[in-house]
Amino acid sequence: MKSAIPPNGHMPQHPAPEREFAMHFTSTPRGARLARRLVSHRRHDWGHPYTTPVNETLTLITAELSANAVRHGHVHGRDFHVQLTLARTPSASR
Repeated sequence: MKSAIPPNGHMPQHPAPEREFAMHFTSTPRGARLARRLVSHRRHDWGHPYTTPVNETLTLITAELSANAVRHGHVHGRDFHVQLTLARTPSASR
């Protein structure tokens, strides 16, 4: 069995999130549309305007995953959850 502690004896440090957005949505077309719009708005508020590749890509991913939740998870009482976290990369903190 391998040890969970790396050879250097230090546990890896994960940066604390700078910003976070999380919300539950109903597995309906309206819930999917709202999730897509809120992710796009959050990214815009966090410094990635609507027309930037980062914002457009994350909005597209959210739209696809939300559509899947609606298509395959449309069961009464079963919603889907979106969590968006903006974390500082180690190189950005130097």
